Amino acid sequence: MKFEEIYQEYGERVLNLVYRYTNNSEVARDLTQDIFIKIYQNLENFQKRSMIYTWIYKIAINHCINYLKKERKKRWLNLLDQNILDLLKVENNLFKNPSTPEQLLEKSEREKIVHTMINSIPLKYRFPLVLQRYEGLSVEEIAEILSLTIPATESRIHRAKKMLIKKLQPYVDQL
Repeated sequence: MKFEEIYQEYGERVLNLVYRYTNNSEVARDLTQDIFIKIYQNLENFQKRSMIYTWIYKIAINHCINYLKKERKKRWLNLLDQNILDLLKVENNLFKNPSTPEQLLEKSEREKIVHTMINSIPLKYRFPLVLQRYEGLSVEEIAEILSLTIPATESRIHRAKKMLIKKLQPYVDQL
């Protein structure tokens, strides 16, 4: 398969995957570009022991993990430099609601809560859950992408769901 065909077939899926982890369209586009550069550079190393999109997703997820680790470290360093009053002002601005129709607002709030709770799950549990739930991948495909056994993958997905349920419990009335 030629690189152009790979990009045409999987570019949008990779972009969507990266966006789910970063929640920032500009960052997602940049990371997707980086991912496809890696794919292009390593295409001749693809050994065809797995399906091509499994290999691509593995590259994408590893790239996302590395990016998120760097960002987490940067965020902590930035927080150390900020004044506590500035942090509280930012926090209060996040909770102001735009004036939109009530149903749209409710839906947006539900999605925000669920998205926030999914993002609060540790990465090792979040990635398998997102790949299964939002990408529609099978447990076998996820296991291959993450270099895990099938039982370990099933366990992580199960634990992620339990964590998510526990985290969403206080919001049951709002959802």
